[in-house]
Amino acid sequence: MTSLFTSYFLPLVLVITIFNFQTSLCDISADKALITCICRQVQDLQFCLTTFRQIIPSHPYVSEEVTRAAITKSLQNANDNHAFVETAKANAKDNETKDLYSICDSSYGLLITVLQDTAKSLANKDYNGLENDLSKCPQFVSDC
Repeated sequence: MTSLFTSYFLPLVLVITIFNFQTSLCDISADKALITCICRQVQDLQFCLTTFRQIIPSHPYVSEEVTRAAITKSLQNANDNHAFVETAKANAKDNETKDLYSICDSSYGLLITVLQDTAKSLANKDYNGLENDLSKCPQFVSDC
């Protein structure tokens, strides 16, 4: 079940490493290098690059904008996954399967809450809060 959700969780995984990179506001090649360097850390480089180009179609790729885009996309995907899990749980035939989906239901509910908190932290420039919240997110998906 984890592999089903992995590609949708990609942008969030990227956000966790964004603040380790520096970029220039006026150097397009440095901006592209930021995105490429981040995307090389995931399994599907092309999906990652395409996702960021769709969300942020123009220069500059500054850390704050990349982070905002990744959180927004991750929140959208978390909501989609949560809806999928709720439907699958309702359609499950046996209690064991329902129990497994209940874990995912709780995990994605918590993930959505934490992602909403990260968006608020970013808006308030509370980078410590942002990093603290983001560090919790992979566990929610992994629990599912």
